[in-house]
Amino acid sequence: MDKKSFFQEHWVTIEQERLARYEDMFVFSAHQEPLITSLKLGQGMTVADYGCGPGFMAMEIARRVGPTGKVYGLDINHQFLERAAQQGRDEGITHLQFIHLDRASLAVHSLDRLFCKNVLEYVPDLQKTLTEQFSLLRPGGLIEIIDSDWGFVIVEPWGEEITRAFFAAAAPAFKEPHIGRKLYAALRQVGYENINVQISATADTSGGGIGVIKNMASYIRQFDALPGHQLGQMLAQLEQAITDRAFCFVLPQFVITAIKP
Repeated sequence: MDKKSFFQEHWVTIEQERLARYEDMFVFSAHQEPLITSLKLGQGMTVADYGCGPGFMAMEIARRVGPTGKVYGLDINHQFLERAAQQGRDEGITHLQFIHLDRASLAVHSLDRLFCKNVLEYVPDLQKTLTEQFSLLRPGGLIEIIDSDWGFVIVEPWGEEITRAFFAAAAPAFKEPHIGRKLYAALRQVGYENINVQISATADTSGGGIGVIKNMASYIRQFDALPGHQLGQMLAQLEQAITDRAFCFVLPQFVITAIKP
């Protein structure tokens, strides 16, 4: 893959090992309930999950808006969309549709809510994407954005220097790794009002976040950004830390809601 476009291409084509990790990682659970609450969903609403991935949030949103509502899951990865659509059919959710972003043709002012989780750090043109999303919402519609800011990440026992070097080596995976801190100003520029910014941070001490780090390692290997033996030693250190109960991973998430006037 081209290093300059890798930040998006690695979501278009996902190798099986990484796909399996995503399916393990992306499952709706109780700790995501506040994200649903912030959307302020109601029966019969029309909602889009922009960058829906495997579709776990889109399906939960569909359950909340009920059969009189309509939910669209939008993504650039065919595997995600096909698997999510099959799961939706298996669960009998008929008011949920998964569409490739390149073929999405939602009408302007057609959405009551737009949900966008861990997507904007990868888009080629942030303002263009935000403007398109803004156009889809009805006046009074609400957008909720959740995104990372890798400048705040903590990985122990690596410490600050090694952590910084690791994520610098993984930088081609992101268009804007510090997207979280930039979203407030970007949303104001597009025209949103009542912008509320919160930061959600949980310390993972059990090793649940190791999948995120392994994904970053796979990106580093793509471009030999760190020597293979060094990368192997770094990951082995974390695996041992999990065993020794000395592991700690923190990746703060910016949780932002805003209203289209």
